[in-house]
Amino acid sequence: MLDKLKKHYKNSITTDLSRQSGFLWFITNEGEPFGVSKSALSDSEIHLLQSMFDLFENDTVTQTYTFAQTRWKSILSGDHSIKEDRFYRFVHFFSKQPITDYASFSEAVNGLFPEDAVLIMNDDYKSGVIIETSKQEFSETPYEALKDMLSTDFYIDISVYIGSFNNQLIYAKETYRRERDQFLQVKNHLLPKSVYTIADVLPLLLLQSAHPIAESTLTSLLAGWPEEDQETLKSIKVFVECNMNVSLAAKKLYIHRNSLQYRVDKFYDKTGIDVKQFKNALTVYMAILCYEKKKKL
Repeated sequence: MLDKLKKHYKNSITTDLSRQSGFLWFITNEGEPFGVSKSALSDSEIHLLQSMFDLFENDTVTQTYTFAQTRWKSILSGDHSIKEDRFYRFVHFFSKQPITDYASFSEAVNGLFPEDAVLIMNDDYKSGVIIETSKQEFSETPYEALKDMLSTDFYIDISVYIGSFNNQLIYAKETYRRERDQFLQVKNHLLPKSVYTIADVLPLLLLQSAHPIAESTLTSLLAGWPEEDQETLKSIKVFVECNMNVSLAAKKLYIHRNSLQYRVDKFYDKTGIDVKQFKNALTVYMAILCYEKKKKL
């Protein structure tokens, strides 16, 4: 429906929530807000739209920034006058739909993160960043709960990418953009997961920029692998991701450890590569990622 409206109203329709003045806003049944220029609407068209869609009241427009938010917005826009050294880490989030209830979203984030964390929403209201300003161990903050909570309470599909530890504010803008871009570069190739880190993203980035010889070498490692035996490859991948821990990997795969050990031995028999050795495991992991990437094409 929204696509048809865009074709009809062309430049007079927008989904940019920052454009409030002069637009009449509605929301589709799928939760997608859109605004139509009042100058492009006749009285009959307004009545028709009101009969088809609910009016949309955007709570995000009225948000006010705290001192910390204002300061970080300045830093991320490139204010190099702040040269102090202090800890920070970016937790990026990306939603398929606009996050329209900013007040409730902010309250939910504040309930999960330390009180000194700073939330900044981007202009599209589909993405933003939570800035941690005190060092938290991965196990101490319920990052995975962020996705679950947002999916349950706000009915939105969100991806969460945790950046690296940093200390120099002068590089904050560069770091923020690099982390954001590197995740978006490989986002469509990532398997569904609650939270992503650099360890999930970097191998795919390396594959995208790999020399043709390197790519063909990785491809050759699994050349002729039986199409009907995808379970073995999946098992080997999980085994490597679990630091070659048979018990942990078997638990994640919901199989007996002896079954996993059989698949590891089977992989060795077919390829001659012992994935219980770190260098071999790393090579095979990259080969499996390359194999999965080609299957998606």
